[in-house]
Amino acid sequence: FINSMPRFVECSVKSPTAMLEEIAEDPTEDTPRLFTSTKNICDNDKAIIDMLNGPDHKDECFVICDPDLDDIPIIFASDGFCKFTGYSAEEIEGKNCRFLQGPETSRDAVKQIKIAILNEEDASINLVNYRKDGSKFINEFFISPLYDDDGKLVYFAGVQASVPSLGPGQEAANAGWVYKHGETS
Repeated sequence: FINSMPRFVECSVKSPTAMLEEIAEDPTEDTPRLFTSTKNICDNDKAIIDMLNGPDHKDECFVICDPDLDDIPIIFASDGFCKFTGYSAEEIEGKNCRFLQGPETSRDAVKQIKIAILNEEDASINLVNYRKDGSKFINEFFISPLYDDDGKLVYFAGVQASVPSLGPGQEAANAGWVYKHGETS
């Protein structure tokens, strides 16, 4: 009877953070830059960072901004963001996201972003932005505040997704990742 019972293999499950730490210990040219927080982040928001840093999301266009610094600058730009916009991380980090705006960027859309920041709210805004080479793209921009365990705002995550046209109801090609605490926005 004992020999006919299924055998179980002992294994351990690693958190995404632990997996990323292993990747960081053995970097290669193909290893993407990963955001590492210098501040305490609550577990729910750590999950968002882990997802954005995850190996299946290495081409995602995202930035992390610090609301504790003057003008809320980008402190981290993903490789996907750099590749998509044509800017290097060195050209981006330290700047406010306004550098992507141009002549066809809607002032109403910019106002919606400012309101979301002031109210510390999740928002999705559809607007025209510009790459380094001057070419424009339609951006379905997602912004989400990230908090520490005490509920204090520590970062904003901003995700850019190219969509075919301006207007409501746009679905990004990479829409599957767009979650906030397990709920679609």
